[in-house]
Amino acid sequence: MGDVLTVGVIGAGGIARSHMNAMGSCDNIRLAAVMDIYPEPAEAAAKEFGCKAYTDLDAILGDPEIEAVHVCTPHNQHGEQVVAAAQAGKHVLVEKPMALTMEACDQMISACETAGKVLMVGQVMRYYPMSRKVKSLIAEGEIGDVGHLLRRRISYFNPSGGGANNAHWYLNLEVGGICVLYCFGPHEYDMLHWYMDSPVVKVYAQGNESTTLYAGQKDSYTSVMNHENGAVSVLSQSVVSHTSAHDQFIMGSKGSMMLNHQSLLLNGEEVEIDGTSREGMPNQIREFADCCMTGRTPDANGHSVRHTMAVIEASKQSAERDEAVMVSEFDRK
Repeated sequence: MGDVLTVGVIGAGGIARSHMNAMGSCDNIRLAAVMDIYPEPAEAAAKEFGCKAYTDLDAILGDPEIEAVHVCTPHNQHGEQVVAAAQAGKHVLVEKPMALTMEACDQMISACETAGKVLMVGQVMRYYPMSRKVKSLIAEGEIGDVGHLLRRRISYFNPSGGGANNAHWYLNLEVGGICVLYCFGPHEYDMLHWYMDSPVVKVYAQGNESTTLYAGQKDSYTSVMNHENGAVSVLSQSVVSHTSAHDQFIMGSKGSMMLNHQSLLLNGEEVEIDGTSREGMPNQIREFADCCMTGRTPDANGHSVRHTMAVIEASKQSAERDEAVMVSEFDRK
């Protein structure tokens, strides 16, 4: 393997295009092929990005030029496609959510470990300059011991509304899972334990179906989580609010932080951030390529993100059972 990783992208939808666009600013990765079961988007992407087009998974995985793949397909396809890619000898960057079940997560991890291949999950918010700054401030003790975190992600997302949001499969529980948990939740739950390097041990969650937009699935959730280090985090999410909010408050023994997409305040004073969230995807892709070529383990590796998926599973189960749930219930068997 040289100093440039040759990759294929599985899927040619919106998130796949985000990956392909970001590759243009990465000097350690080269796009060789794109695959989609629908010929038109695959061929359009291949023409735009100057690569080969495939409409069959086995064909792209059988291409000897391709060293790694980015899996950017509907949620329920991640597990089988990652396993197939590993067995074909490819490194894998899979979009979030890692999978819809803990069993699938474990199969993905095992397949990549058996094949000796990198497994990375697209937790792109870990690669935002602001996220990294928050994590470093906590690690450096700038606010002391973290005691409480409050995070909100509230918006209106209509999967059948046309335009960029036209993704009807989000309404299908078997394909996409509960949208607020598996479309947006993987980022939000992930940040809370990642900031502190402290896993969640217990979850109590409540959710409801506030409107009929997501018929048959809850559209709003609030989870209260106990972390191993003693901190308590609270996450509230909704996909049916016409007024949006995406922010977080972090309280520690010596100070506090507040952040949103525009700014980070440390004890009420703005902190300068070198870079914007637009750098997240290129940063993520560069790390993936570097790990594949050097054998280094990525930050958003399978084991780390498996914990995020276990917390989401615990939240879902807690709301269904109306009781607190221990995350250890979903430990890898």
